[in-house]
Amino acid sequence: MAKGFSASTIKSWFQYRCERKVRYELSSDVELAAIPIARDVREQRWAILGNQFEDRVVKRLARESKVLRPAAGDNALSEVLTGTFLRGKRQEVYAAQMNLRPSGPVHFLDGTGLYLNRNLADLVRRSASTTEPGHHELTIIDVKATRRATPFHKTQVAFYARVLKALLDEMKISDTSISKTGEIWRIKDDSSADSDEWQVDEFALDPYVRLVDDFCAKRLPEIASKQVGAGLDQTQFHVYFKCEQCNFLEHCRSAIDDHNPPFSRDVSAVAGLTHEAKRSLQNLGVRSVGQLATAKGLAQAPGISWSLSRRAGLLVNRATALTEGTILRTEVQNTYLMPPRIDAALLISVDHDPVDERIAAIGYRRVDNGAVRTDLVKVVRSGNSVDEIAALVEVLAALIGDLTAIDAHNIAVEGDDQQSIYAHILFFEPSEVINLQAAIGRHLDDERIRSGLLHLVRLFPPDHLVPEPELRGVHHLPATALRSVIEQLWAVPVSVAYDLRQVSQAILGSTDQRAYSPAPQFERAFSSLLSIDVIRDLRENGEIRTSFDDVRRDVSDRLSAIQALTDWILLENRKAALSGKALLRLAKKPFRFQATFDPLNAVDLDVLLACELLENRAGMLDALINLAEPAERRRDTGKCFANLYFRDSQKRGGKVFMQFSVPIESQSAELNAGEFGLILTDDDPDNRLNPALWPAFACRIRQQANTAAPDPRVLHLEMDRAVFEGPIFQGVMQRHGRNNWFVDKAFFDVNTDRAARFLSYLAAGDTK
Repeated sequence: MAKGFSASTIKSWFQYRCERKVRYELSSDVELAAIPIARDVREQRWAILGNQFEDRVVKRLARESKVLRPAAGDNALSEVLTGTFLRGKRQEVYAAQMNLRPSGPVHFLDGTGLYLNRNLADLVRRSASTTEPGHHELTIIDVKATRRATPFHKTQVAFYARVLKALLDEMKISDTSISKTGEIWRIKDDSSADSDEWQVDEFALDPYVRLVDDFCAKRLPEIASKQVGAGLDQTQFHVYFKCEQCNFLEHCRSAIDDHNPPFSRDVSAVAGLTHEAKRSLQNLGVRSVGQLATAKGLAQAPGISWSLSRRAGLLVNRATALTEGTILRTEVQNTYLMPPRIDAALLISVDHDPVDERIAAIGYRRVDNGAVRTDLVKVVRSGNSVDEIAALVEVLAALIGDLTAIDAHNIAVEGDDQQSIYAHILFFEPSEVINLQAAIGRHLDDERIRSGLLHLVRLFPPDHLVPEPELRGVHHLPATALRSVIEQLWAVPVSVAYDLRQVSQAILGSTDQRAYSPAPQFERAFSSLLSIDVIRDLRENGEIRTSFDDVRRDVSDRLSAIQALTDWILLENRKAALSGKALLRLAKKPFRFQATFDPLNAVDLDVLLACELLENRAGMLDALINLAEPAERRRDTGKCFANLYFRDSQKRGGKVFMQFSVPIESQSAELNAGEFGLILTDDDPDNRLNPALWPAFACRIRQQANTAAPDPRVLHLEMDRAVFEGPIFQGVMQRHGRNNWFVDKAFFDVNTDRAARFLSYLAAGDTK
C-alpha cells in the first residue's frame, strides 16, 4: 500500500533520526491500531507556540506589506489562488499557507512507492530576479517560535523547495525560479516569545536540498518498507532524552519499563546509550539489558565501533546495576570534579525557558555542615529581561555575600585549618551552569552585573570547566555538577538519563523525604528541570494550572535532594578513604578571593590578566580531568602509553635515554615526538594528579634517526638527568621496578607567565 508523507516527516527524521517515528508517521490510523499504538494526540506545546507566533508574525507582515492569505475559515490557499500567485497575476508580495503539492507524481519519488501529502509553506515571497531581467524568484520562508534556526528546520525548507520546483514544472512556469537561499523567521534576539517581531536567518539551500534528496532516494523507501502490525514491528528505535517530545513516547517506553524482566527489557533502558551504540549491540545480538549485563568481553568484540569499545565497561556496569537493582562502582577510581571536604555547600538550581531564552526560576541555598544558612528561590514571572535580571541580581548578590563573609572569616583565622571554611558551589546538571553563564552574558550592559563582573567571571566563566575563585591557585575549582560525579563513579539503576528524580530515589530510597519526588505536573521522563509546559502555562495563563508557589516548592525540593546527594557522596568518599582509596581528589584550600586586585574597581588590564589566568586554569583542569580517567580509558582514547616495560637506559651528558616495550594495546597512542608536557609515572594518582610533581616526571619522546618507519613495539624516551636521578623519580623506580610504566600528556603552558608579567609591566607603566 502506497504511503503518503509531508515536510513534517522530513523534519522529524533530521530532528530525531528515529526510524520508528518516521515509519509510524507514514502509517494510517488503521495500521497503528493494529500494532496497537496509543498515540498521544494532544497538541504539543511547541506546536501551539509555533502556531501562535506564526499567526502574530503574518498579521504584522500583512499590516506592513501585501500578503495573500487563505479565505476565512480555510487553513490553506486554494489551487486557484496558488496558481495566480505563482504566475505573477497577483499584487501581493507574500503568500501564506500555500499548498505546494503537485497534482501528479513527482520525479524525486519515482520507484519509492511513496506519494506526497499536502505541504503548506508558512510564507512564499515573490520578487524580481536580480540576475535575469523579466524573471522572478520565489523565496520560501518558515516561521519558527525558536531562538535558533537548526539544521532540521532548514531541511524542512529545502523539502518545500524541492516540492515547489515540481509544482512549477507541472504548471510549466518557466519565468520563475526558486531562490538559492531559504529563510527562517524566528523570535527576535532582544524580544520575547509573545511578541510579533521576528529575526531573519538566511541560509544557502543547496546543501540541505542534497540531504533531502539523499534521504528521499535511499533512507525513506527503506524505512517505508519496514513491516508493522499485530505482533510484528521491524522498526529500529531508541529511547533517549529527545523522545520526550514524541507522540509515540509512551509506546516505546513500555519496552524499557522496569516492570519488564531484565532479559526482555530493551537495551535502550541503559543510560548513556546512543543510537549508533544500540545498533552495534543489536548487530552483535545484544538486545536486552540482561544480555548487555553479561557481555563482559564487549570491548573486544569483532566489528565493534571505537566509541562503543571505549564505553563498553561503563555500559555493562550500568546494565548490571539495572539488572540487580543496586548501585555499583564504575572502573573510574577517583574524580577531580569534587573536593573531599565541603564545610559550606553553596547549592544552585537554574531552570531555563528555551522559548523566551530566559531564566525561568533560580534557587540558592547555603548549607554549613548540615545547617541551612541561606535559602532563596526566585521565580521569574515573565520573559521580560527586567524580570530576569532582577532575579539574577538578588540570587547572585546572596551568593557573593556569602562568599564575601566566608572570605572574611578565613582571613581572620588564617593558618587554622580546623577553623577555616572550605566552600564549594554545587549544581546537579552541567546545563544549569551553561544557562546561568549565558544569562549573565545577556546583561553585561547592566551596571549591577558589570560592577561585579570579575566576581561573576570567576564563578561562571565562559567555559565548560569552571575555574577557581582564587585565580592564582591551582586546586580551587569552585563548582561541581553532581550528575557528572555520580556518572563517573557509580552505575546507578536508572533508565535512559541520570536525572535528579531517578538518581536521588535510587540512591536515597524512594520513600526518603529528601529524595526528589515531584508533583504530577512537574514530573518529566528524563529530566527534573521545569518543563516547557509548566513554564509557558505559568507565563501565558497565569496561575490557572500551576502557581508560583508550586514552582518555588519544586525548586526547594530539588535543592534538598542536591543537598542529600552531596552528603551521600562525601560519606562514600570518607568510607573509601579509610581503605586508602579516596574517591574525591580535588585538593582545595579554604575559600579566598583573589587578593591582588579589587574586583569592584578593576581596570581593563586587571580584566585581561584575569582572563589569561582563567584560560590557563581551564587548560590545567581539563588535563587533570583527563588524567583522572582509568588507564585503560586513557589508553583507548590514544592519550596514554599504558603498561610499558622498562628495557634499558643510557646516560649521555645531561640527558638519559630510555627504551620501553609497548604492548599491542598501546601501540596506537597518539603521542608523538615534539609533544610538550609529557610525564612518565607508575600511574599512582598521587603522582599523576599532582601538578606540583609533574616536573619530577617530565619526559620527551625521541624521534629515531635513520629509520624509515619507527617500530611501534618500542618507545624511546628522553629525560633530563637531574629529573631521572631526582629523589622522587628514583623512589618510584626502586619501588616499581621495570613493569607497568605509563606515559601521559599533562599540561604545558609557556604563555601565561609571560603574558602576566607583560600585563603587570603595562600596569606599572600606567601608574607613573
